[in-house]
Amino acid sequence: MQAAIDRLQQELNALELDASFLLKPHDVFYLAGYASVCSGVLMSAKEEPVFCTLWLDAPEAREQCSLERVGTYVFPEQSLLGRMIKMLKKQGGPEPKRIGIEKDFMVARQYELLVSEFPQAELVHITPVIDKLRAIKTPQELEHIKAAAALADQAMEAALAAVAPGVSELEVAAEAEYVMRKAGSLRTAFSTFVASGERTLLAHPIASPKIMQPGEAVVIDLGAVVAGYSSDLCRTTFVGDPTPEQCDRLRLVFQAQEEAAGAMRPGALSKDVYEAARRVFATKGLERLLPSDMGYGVGLRQSEFHPVIEKGSSTELAENMVVALMQTTAYDRAIGGLRVEDTFWVSAQGAVRLTKHRQNLY
Repeated sequence: MQAAIDRLQQELNALELDASFLLKPHDVFYLAGYASVCSGVLMSAKEEPVFCTLWLDAPEAREQCSLERVGTYVFPEQSLLGRMIKMLKKQGGPEPKRIGIEKDFMVARQYELLVSEFPQAELVHITPVIDKLRAIKTPQELEHIKAAAALADQAMEAALAAVAPGVSELEVAAEAEYVMRKAGSLRTAFSTFVASGERTLLAHPIASPKIMQPGEAVVIDLGAVVAGYSSDLCRTTFVGDPTPEQCDRLRLVFQAQEEAAGAMRPGALSKDVYEAARRVFATKGLERLLPSDMGYGVGLRQSEFHPVIEKGSSTELAENMVVALMQTTAYDRAIGGLRVEDTFWVSAQGAVRLTKHRQNLY
């Protein structure tokens, strides 16, 4: 974790920040190797980073947190950010002129508190900087993601085996999640998606009480978590036998994923990876049905915001990024939103599939 702190401190110094308040759990975990429910990291140009947490969680924090300094606060008499502000002021010196915050996560009352305590300071959005640092995985991070991918493979087998007429989407999700937990997943990487029939057209179809009917397509999207790191895996199956049109479409989606993965290597641009998939859909005149984004980074989240594989993006891929392809598909009301998604590692030689699950259907 020290390497991550050093890299971030360099970036924050380049932005001429006097201090930064990190509250987003994934960013806190990235820097401290631990994140309790109510915790944050204070970074300043003067002193070593401080991990701050609720006083009741302090004993575990001191055991598991990689940062040497641990501060606490008592709720409701104190707030997390309020305590961190007092810690910064205790360091002494002039009032900070530039303060780093995660504007995509901080709530309005926290923002207002900072403005009231430091009325002359400029609040600088630092999430993009952290996202780029998190995108390049260390060997240890890669091992955790590979392990999470293996658990997702097991869970997918259980989920597919549970699909049958009269079974609810929730039951399928339960089978998958039980297998993941039993095998060692800390939690699900996200709320397990199980979508049947028309629900396959939803962008985020969290499993519902809907009962699966004969002839329906079923999309299952799941992920496991090992040591804080996630995986992402999606498959499409059917309640009964699929139609020839459904099989052809699913094979087309798989082919698009294969072409996109083939274009994914260090130095490749996001837009070129997207275009490789789009060309496959274009052979059937379906490119108009493909959304502008089709892949996201994978790490402490199953869907991170650097890199994003999207239309027109000049984001350059780098060695040891991890990307999920394809999180979206050609959504067609006549057939459904049939999807195939896997987690890939961008190695020096090109994309390596980390989720190994194979489905004979395509």
